[in-house]
Amino acid sequence: MKKEIITIALLLLGLNAEAQQAHMSREAYRERVEAYSQVLKQQRLQTTASTEARKIAFTGYLPQINLEGEGTLNLKELDAWTGPEGQYRNNTYQGMVVIAQPLYTGGALKAQNNIAKANEKLDQLSEELTLDQIHYQSDAVYWNASAARAGLNAAATYQEIVQQQYKIIQDRFQDGMISRTDLLMISTRQKEAELQYIKARQNNTLALQKLNILMGKNPNAQVDSLCLIGVVCEPVTAMTLTEVLQRRADYASTKVNIEKSEAQRKAAMSQYNPQLNMYVSSGWATGVPNMGYDLQFSPILGMNVSIPLVRWGARFKTNRQQKAYVGIQKLQQSYVTDYINEELSAALTKLTETGFQVKTAEENLTLAEENLNLASFSYNEGKASMVDVLSAQLSWTQAQSNLINAHLAAKMAVAEYRKVVSE
Repeated sequence: MKKEIITIALLLLGLNAEAQQAHMSREAYRERVEAYSQVLKQQRLQTTASTEARKIAFTGYLPQINLEGEGTLNLKELDAWTGPEGQYRNNTYQGMVVIAQPLYTGGALKAQNNIAKANEKLDQLSEELTLDQIHYQSDAVYWNASAARAGLNAAATYQEIVQQQYKIIQDRFQDGMISRTDLLMISTRQKEAELQYIKARQNNTLALQKLNILMGKNPNAQVDSLCLIGVVCEPVTAMTLTEVLQRRADYASTKVNIEKSEAQRKAAMSQYNPQLNMYVSSGWATGVPNMGYDLQFSPILGMNVSIPLVRWGARFKTNRQQKAYVGIQKLQQSYVTDYINEELSAALTKLTETGFQVKTAEENLTLAEENLNLASFSYNEGKASMVDVLSAQLSWTQAQSNLINAHLAAKMAVAEYRKVVSE
């Protein structure tokens, strides 16, 4: 009995046949989720749109060429369609080609281009941040599925242990060596083990369905074997806050938002600066409207100047308003720095503490296995009661559950740290 329990425990810890099969690694699952993610695809399209918006903003520097036409007809004088030169005609028309070029817009064009560049950069950083979230989500789903599989294996092992004990007690009861009380007690525990297995099977099925859906597969599709929850991950390298800030997309976004606010301030202030535009137009039009003269070719060179003079202090008020917006973004940067610092500290603490939890849970399982072996052996030798065996069985299954939860917490701590450092 002792030998069988040890063998089953070793199977649970990873020496089973499943470990020898080709399995889907965490990195491979990450790639599948990333390839399917609809959220990431949406964000990439948003980045594409902002890139085109930046290109559109640049066209403001270039000349604009327009073809303009206009015609009128006096409906009360329909008979005067044609007439001698210099006499009244009821129609007039013109066709012009106009080339307009802004020379100085008070800094508006430059500011608008800087805003468009900032929006593009913000969308690129949002895409990076979305990717970090997807990686963390995929890691969480992956390790939860692995933990659910370990829980199912543990429930199966527990059910087998109870079943073996049940057979021994049933044989002894039939031989008249023990009372029916012991048989009822182990029978009750057998049903409890069966119920535990059913719940574990449900949790495993739900976890695998979620695993499949996240990578775009049928919920009930066959899943490649996963890494065991107790597998040792590569050690992570602790980073300082300064190093992490340089990697975080949300912190980089605060810098871009400050630059964008500065550009918005300049754009708002440009309306109070002089404006200078030039245009060239040429085409054919009636020389004098409604007078029947022949069409005239009319090349025109024009220039427009606008200089704001009195705005009743609006310029200074606008400047103070926009500076306040810039100040908000600078405070937001400080807030994000504190938030990242809090995340980093918590992640490092969890890495340390979950390591201790795993070690303690492993030691506890070793003691629980020894206790179960001793209680089972003593009962079979008539030196212990059924209560002792049931208590040892309960301690063993709780120790298994605690170990699985400890391993899951350790894996999630690593996943959270990778998210914090944007790995």
